[in-house]
Amino acid sequence: MRTHQEEVQTLFAFVAILLTGSLASRATILTMDELPFQAVNDLSFKGVTFHFTINGVSSLDANYHSDDGGNEKFVQDPSLEGNSFGVLTLDFSAPTSGLQFGVARSDPGPMAPGLKVALFDEFLNPLGSFNLDTRVFTDFSEGLFSSELTIGRAVLSFPNPNSAPRFAIDNLTINEVPEPATRSLLTLSGLALLCLRRSANFAKCMRREVF
Repeated sequence: MRTHQEEVQTLFAFVAILLTGSLASRATILTMDELPFQAVNDLSFKGVTFHFTINGVSSLDANYHSDDGGNEKFVQDPSLEGNSFGVLTLDFSAPTSGLQFGVARSDPGPMAPGLKVALFDEFLNPLGSFNLDTRVFTDFSEGLFSSELTIGRAVLSFPNPNSAPRFAIDNLTINEVPEPATRSLLTLSGLALLCLRRSANFAKCMRREVF
């Protein structure tokens, strides 16, 4: 028969395996080759909805699975490629606890900045605006944007479109925040472990008092 301590260890191991599997499955990387060539405006895929506008009007001049981004350090075709005069918005179906992607601009020199990103939480409250300077690694000016904020929306704009009229995005990585049920499971599991440990200590105390 298993001891109380062995039961606690078994429960802890089970919860750890369950939560690790649940959280690991929520990381998503879009390499822009998952779908055929198509305009990204109003495209929803893998928990991301894309919107693309130019001067506030919906535009088809940004495409998934394009071959105009080149083979750079952070961007490798196929990529999401579009018109730098536009604004690319990413809406996430569930909050993401991290966001990362490579960006390239059709400019042979460094750009400061080459990208502007406005971030919002799941309730669309602004979290701040962030600039990314880009530089040339292979052919185009490029960089890697990364944020660890919990995000519900990201709005990408591209400074100096006259000097770099095209942009490309690739390797979009998001980490979905665990659902409330998963967070509740973590909390309840922790409480259960605490209770079991306390009961074990209580049992030990009782044995010392009795014997």
